[in-house]
Order: sequence, then C-alpha cells, then structure tokens
Amino acid sequence: MNRNRKKKNRKKETGAVVSLLLASSLAFGGCGTAVTSSSSVNAESARTESTGETSADNADTTSESTDSENAMESASDINFDLELTESTIDTEFTDREKSGSYKALEAVKITLNKTTATVSGSGAKADGSTITITEEGVYVVSGTLEDGQIIVDASDSDKVQIVLDGVHINCETNAAIYVREADKVFITLAENSSNTLGGGNEYTQIDDNTVDGVIFSKSDLVCNGTGSLTIEADYKHGIVSKDDLVITGGTYKIATADNGITAKDQIKILDGSFDIDAANSAVKAKNTDDTELGNIYIAGGIFTIEAEQDGFHADLDTVIHSGTILVEKSYEGLEGKRVVVNGGDITINASDDGINAANSGDDGANAINPGANAVGSGDDDSNAASSNNDSSAAVNSGDDVSISGEADGKEPQQMPPDTENGSDMQPSQDFDPENAPSGGNAPQDFDPGNAPSDGDAPQMMQGGPGGGGNSELYIKITGGTLTVSADGDGLDSNGGLLVTGGTTIVYGPTSDGDSALDYDGSAIVTGGTLAAICSAGMTESFDEASTQPVITYYSTETQSADTTITLTDSDGSALFTVTPEKAYASIVLTCPEMKLDATYTLAAGTDNEEIILTDIITTAGTRSVKTMSDPEGGKMPNNSDNKGTPPSKPSDTAE
Repeated sequence: MNRNRKKKNRKKETGAVVSLLLASSLAFGGCGTAVTSSSSVNAESARTESTGETSADNADTTSESTDSENAMESASDINFDLELTESTIDTEFTDREKSGSYKALEAVKITLNKTTATVSGSGAKADGSTITITEEGVYVVSGTLEDGQIIVDASDSDKVQIVLDGVHINCETNAAIYVREADKVFITLAENSSNTLGGGNEYTQIDDNTVDGVIFSKSDLVCNGTGSLTIEADYKHGIVSKDDLVITGGTYKIATADNGITAKDQIKILDGSFDIDAANSAVKAKNTDDTELGNIYIAGGIFTIEAEQDGFHADLDTVIHSGTILVEKSYEGLEGKRVVVNGGDITINASDDGINAANSGDDGANAINPGANAVGSGDDDSNAASSNNDSSAAVNSGDDVSISGEADGKEPQQMPPDTENGSDMQPSQDFDPENAPSGGNAPQDFDPGNAPSDGDAPQMMQGGPGGGGNSELYIKITGGTLTVSADGDGLDSNGGLLVTGGTTIVYGPTSDGDSALDYDGSAIVTGGTLAAICSAGMTESFDEASTQPVITYYSTETQSADTTITLTDSDGSALFTVTPEKAYASIVLTCPEMKLDATYTLAAGTDNEEIILTDIITTAGTRSVKTMSDPEGGKMPNNSDNKGTPPSKPSDTAE
C-alpha cells in the first residue's frame, strides 16, 4: 500500500509560564532556585481531520481539529516551546487525539467470550477468536480472549476507534491488536477500566507484514483515554506503529523482550503514566527510509524506565518539552542526532552516556550486532510505509544558533545488542548552519564545528581528538531540571553543546577515560545553571565564546561522594550548593549570578579556594591526576591564560 502522507502543518499556541523547583537533593541560593520558561510554537496553519466521532453521548458534530482557542483548555495547559533548527518534528495534538471520548450509545459493541466473540452492530465480524474491523466507526470492546486477536482491515481513508473497557487479550502467535490498514486508529482506554494485552514468545506471520508487537499498526496510531493498559511482550515489542504514534493519556505498564514503544516516523506523547521495562530501548523512533523522520517529542507525562539499551532513542530529534522522567537504568538515557531539553524534571542513570547526540550507527551497534537486520526486527522493507513528508515548518525554541560538531565514531564497549536495523543517518541536505537564526542571547557567530584552535583557546575546548564536528549533531538545553548520573560521558555530543537555561547537574564518571561534558565541536553557555562533576582525567569545559562565566576547578585530591560543593559570593551568600553522589576531582560550574571580575569562594570537600573571574572561562585548583594534556599534573594558576587546559606542573611542585 502506498499512501500519501498528509501535510502536517504547525499551529501557534501560547501557553502559561512554567516554573520548576529543584529537587530536595539540590539547594540553591540565587542560582536556579526556580527555572522559568515561556513559549510558543510557530506554525503555518491548523490541521483539520474529519473523524466521524464526538466528545460526548449528546454531542452533534464529528470533527477532529486543532483549534487555537480551545486547544490549551483540553490539553492540560501544556506550554509548547521549541526552537529546533530545520526540524520537521510535529508538536501539535488534535482535539480528538487529546479527548479520548466517544458516543457510547452509537458504538458497535464487541464482547469477548474466551474462545469466541459476539458483535452487536455493523462494521466488524467475528470468526472464532479473531475479530476483524472493516469500516470506520467506534467499537467498544470488553471481555477476555484466551488466544485471539483484533484485526483492523479498513479503507486507507477510514478512522477507527477501539475502546478497551475491561479487555484481556492473549494472542500466542501474533499481535493482540493488529492494524493492517486504516487512515488512523485510536485505541482508547475507557474510564476506570483495566486492560491487559499479551502473547507468546514466537510469532507466526499471517500476511506479507512482519508483525512484531503486541499492538502493531501499519497506520497512524493514537492511544488515549484515562484507563490502564498492561502489556506483556514476550516476543519483541510492546507498541509498534509503522507511521506516527501519538499518546495523550492513560496509564501504561509495559514489559518487553525488545523495545517498549516504537514508531517509524515519530512518537509524540502529551500525557500519561508510563512504567516501561525493556530488554532493548524503552521509547524508540527509527526510520531508515527518510532522514527527516524518526523523531520523539515529549510534551508531558510521567515516565519510569528501565532499559538495557536507551531510555529514549530517535534517529533524528529527541525533544523533551515537559514531563517527569526517571530513567532508573539505561545504556544511554537520551539519544538522537539532536537532543533538546526545553523543560521537565528529568533524572537519568546510564551505564554509558547520559545524553548522546550522534548519527544512528555512530555507537557501533551494527559492528557489534551484525544480526541486527534479521527478519522480525520490525524495520524490514515489507513494513516500510510510504512516507512522503511535505511538512515545511521549522519548529524552534530558546536561543537560535547554528550548532556544529564531526562525529568521532567512538564505539562504546560492551554495547548491548540492538535487534533493530542499524543504519547511518545521512545529514539532511537543507541544513545550513551559516544561515541559522541567531536571535536571543546566544552568540550569533557560534559555530562549534569551527572552534578556535590557536593558543588563545584551551585545547580541551576544541572538541578533543580530531576537532571539527558534524554541524547537524547537538545537545541543546533551554530549560527544565536535568540530573544525569553516567558511567561514561554525562553529556556527549558528536557535534555541539548549547546551554541557555534550566538547571543541569551532571554526575560524570569516576574513571579518567570519560568526562561529564564531551563534545566534538564547540560548547557554549549563555544562561541557566550547570554543574558537571566528575574525575579529572578527561575534563572538558565550555568555550570562550560563551557569554556566562564558567569556573573549571580541579581539586587537590579526589573528593569522596557526599562531600558538599558550595559556591559563595564576596558577601558570603551561597549561590550554589550540591552534594555529589559520586567521588569527584573536577567541577565545571556556571550560573546566572556569576559575574566577571567578581570574587567567589568554592568549597569542594576538603578544598576551599578563592577565585576571581577575570575571564569567561576561569580555571583554578590543583589537578590531582596525570593526563595526556597535562602529563605531570599540578597547581592550576587562578585565571590562567590557558583557562580550560591547565599548564604543566611547576618544577618545584612535588608529585
């Protein structure tokens, strides 16, 4: 089937100001006591879809639309704020996607009776334990199937709504719900309902498609409502869409043998509660056919995630706008070519990198897992829906800059297997960092791919070995509260790093082979509070093109975990206080209250040093370890000309 994708125009919405307080484990005076952001989404026009459904039993109309006057009232007052250069990510949610309502009195009733089913109304038929829906409409399903499934096989112009109201379906050899064809399918969790879907550990294909999820859709899929859904995926994935996947409500508990939630074109989540335990990635958008697709957009929701691989992984853009996210376990917490954090309360625990901006395949997954393209991975050509994307609106947030960086191709050690296709994403041809917007507080000449390389710029700020960088890869933090604990790099960009707001705390590695901050282009800070705390062997700081002062500090000895770091001004007022959860030997610290030429005192465990900020990047302290850039270690002169890279140890200093 070759369906032309609809044009997805953006709409403009203005939301209320969002204020976020730091978690109780962090205490701030002045710096980052509250993080505030306000925003809007630039768009061409609202999108309207005919649906044949309404928001109450007594409603008269059947339209699905995005109306700028009532959208915020029906979307939990979510505040949209996104500036993502040249991105085609879609941030809108239609009224019907958000509401999850239906006309119950006019709906077709499907009752499941363990091994059979009865259908009351037209548009669906039951054949033993298989129910097939062939027409547009609303279908309310209840009861239990011990081994059966619901199949949607309608016209490619039909919208189908399946309301789960106390449903328990087990399908041993295929998807419990399989959308073979439709324009869009809504799976609505009825109010106060508890639903369960699951199946066996081996699927038998019933047509040309490679079905590999408990819920599997070849068309746009929407999950909404206020009920609960438990998914046990013993074969592979939990929820799969080969088009767009939109979730606007409900409570989900998902345990999978592979990915938790996955889509080909994009995943958009507005609200809901998610408990995901995945043997691969928890939330994944992967598109090997179109380099402008494969996006994740999180506008809200509560997430608790345990993943053997990534918490959130997108081939293109991963954007967190709001929500509460706890990644209890992951290989990498957030990954995409471009990772943007505009808001939310995010906690990441990662055995490798906390946040990684990289091309798909930069992590060496293909080399380590040559069987990733095996049949059943869910990304084979037989499942490739036509994706002629004609979206033209670029979505933006925060301070506009052109971000650069060259992927270093670094292959992580002991990479968990990825059972999905690995494919190097090619940079989109229309990306032009030279002409990227440059408003706001970010420096207009910021080009992380061409960071200074002479003696006036610290070597550690030139992107490490190789320098340069891929201009399409970056991490951008404009707001929210972000806490990262990583055994590898904390924030790792194979391109650039930009921080314009929010509160970011990075507990980096205790080994000297990685760093709390790692980038291949340039790193710029223009606002917000950030503390990057880790070992000293590979410490990287920000570039001198930054507009907010930064302290890069090396402790005289490795400080123990739970030893407090406090920055006070000349009046004795504490601007920043944090108690690291790991041992550390270096600190990169910046916050809005820090001013040039002012004097501050940094207390870090057993260290206590007075520091004068005579430059944007000020380095101080005593390096307690030997490194490639400083083979002897030693005292860092306050306000040294080299700033980020400490000079060699003086001859009269003992090792």
